[in-house]
Amino acid sequence: MIDKVLQYVEEHHMIEKGDCIVAGVSGGADSVCLLLMLLEFRRRIAFGLRVVHINHLIRTDAAKDAEYVRGICSAEQIPFMLVEEDVCALAQQRHISTEEAGRIVRYNAFARELGEKKGKIAVAHNKNDCCETFLFHLFRGTSLKGLTGIQPVRDKIIRPLLCLSRSEIEAFLRERNMPYCIDSTNLEDNYSRNIFGTIFWILRKKKLTRRQRITFMMPAGE
Repeated sequence: MIDKVLQYVEEHHMIEKGDCIVAGVSGGADSVCLLLMLLEFRRRIAFGLRVVHINHLIRTDAAKDAEYVRGICSAEQIPFMLVEEDVCALAQQRHISTEEAGRIVRYNAFARELGEKKGKIAVAHNKNDCCETFLFHLFRGTSLKGLTGIQPVRDKIIRPLLCLSRSEIEAFLRERNMPYCIDSTNLEDNYSRNIFGTIFWILRKKKLTRRQRITFMMPAGE
């Protein structure tokens, strides 16, 4: 699986020798897998690696995630940056969703850490996220031009795990007996993306025809 991801990284010219890679690591399965992959890649490509962890101050148990990521970075001697910001307060202040506020906080933090250094920002979206994003745009009424999934490279943002499914990521971590954190907010359908993620999971589990899937996704009365 490491070779599969490395091939994907090389195919899309994500990492070059001498780059500084800033990785966003929440402690969840995807980001822990991303960090392990980047550590493996450093054996083949010479680049710098820094980790940023964001505490959105939404969950009371979030500090444990930060300490878990800090521990990995300490063991691997990787620079670790913890950013704590009240995402809910920012959302209210700007009259935007909590999701959007969280995205702003994360990418601003990643950009600050990278600064003027030559390099990229690595985030842990996977193949499932790409499908969910397509559905999310589709059912929000996005135009045909906007009906694209997540891109592997956009400006300085790279997504090395976009070639892997969530099940492949979990299998990779199991093989290495590598634990990861579970974000309790992902277990609740409080956010629109979580709702679409749940629907996508149901569609994958159910053996439905294409017509049945469309019917399942349509609002009542349509």
